[in-house]
Amino acid sequence: MALYAQSSELDAWSQAYDGAQSVAEQLIYIQNVVDGNYAGAEDFYAKALDKLILQYPNINTRSEWDAADSVARILAVQLGEARHTESALNLWRMVGYFDNALVKAEALVALGKIGDTAFLPQVVQILNDLNTQPQSDLTMRERSERIAYGAIISLENYKAPEGFLPVFFASTGWYSERIKNQASISLLNIMDDPTDQLLSVVTSSGYTYDVKYLALRTSERSNAADEHKANVAVAALAEGWKQQVSDVRLRQVLTQMRMLALNMIRRYKTQDASVYPQLDRSYMNGDMDERLSVIYTLDSLSSEDSARLLSGYLRTIHQRRTSGTLTTNDEQLVRVIIPAMGNLGATGRALTRPVLLQVQQSPDWTNVVKNLAADALKKIGN
Repeated sequence: MALYAQSSELDAWSQAYDGAQSVAEQLIYIQNVVDGNYAGAEDFYAKALDKLILQYPNINTRSEWDAADSVARILAVQLGEARHTESALNLWRMVGYFDNALVKAEALVALGKIGDTAFLPQVVQILNDLNTQPQSDLTMRERSERIAYGAIISLENYKAPEGFLPVFFASTGWYSERIKNQASISLLNIMDDPTDQLLSVVTSSGYTYDVKYLALRTSERSNAADEHKANVAVAALAEGWKQQVSDVRLRQVLTQMRMLALNMIRRYKTQDASVYPQLDRSYMNGDMDERLSVIYTLDSLSSEDSARLLSGYLRTIHQRRTSGTLTTNDEQLVRVIIPAMGNLGATGRALTRPVLLQVQQSPDWTNVVKNLAADALKKIGN
């Protein structure tokens, strides 16, 4: 009985809508249907959108344009929530026909909720275009940001790989913090594993280091498998040493990118042998924090390559000790390198044992360092 009563009321509002003499009057009836929350009202909304699309080119007064904008936004929301696939074409027409940025945005959001992939390339293109068209005029900036917001939410709802990079570039683009923050949030909902997309950014010569660093941070925040996060980190570490720069700010960005890459490699591990020359470069050329991070990373990887590098570092420091050229940094490093070598256990024993014995038996080292070497020798065994 309740459903029958609802249906009768909806029919009554639909008939009243059909007899409306203006868009402003149609708005009243549409709003009443929304307020009534009637089951099955999506067909009514679809009919109203058909009519609005036909009427819109002939509207010629400000009051009717305003009413049409209000109707369009209501219909986009309702049809999007209903996932009314048959309305996808009209919603796309709404994006093209209407000048109001909020109408365009609501239509884009609705298209994403409906998920009709026929219009996905168009939504992607809209956001790509906006990303590359920074606006200085306040009115145009507000307009572009509203449309961009709609496109970002639309692509979040589509959850398609094609939408990831446009939203990623929106998160680092010319927009206000509100838009960029929304893009950052939406990114994580588009794809669980955007490794391929982010690798393309990290390794491309077409993007700045700020953007590459953001791609690395985005990988860390993603739900990608540990192995895939490590792949992005290995690539970022290599990128971090591709150029020597004089700009202080840029040098800081590169250092931060390398440090995050090292931390990710330490946590997520990797079987990629290409990482070791890059780790060695960070040890040789990085600051003290970066060098320590390399040692912790080699410890975590626990490979023969780790043993080879750590043994080489300890041998160099031992030579400085015996020649009287030891530095304060060397003193700090040796107390981290030796325990790391011990943690490798039997892995690379042949590489680590000789130099550890040299340190343990040397009269030049303090008892603290010699005891560290003795402990490491016990761990790696005979």
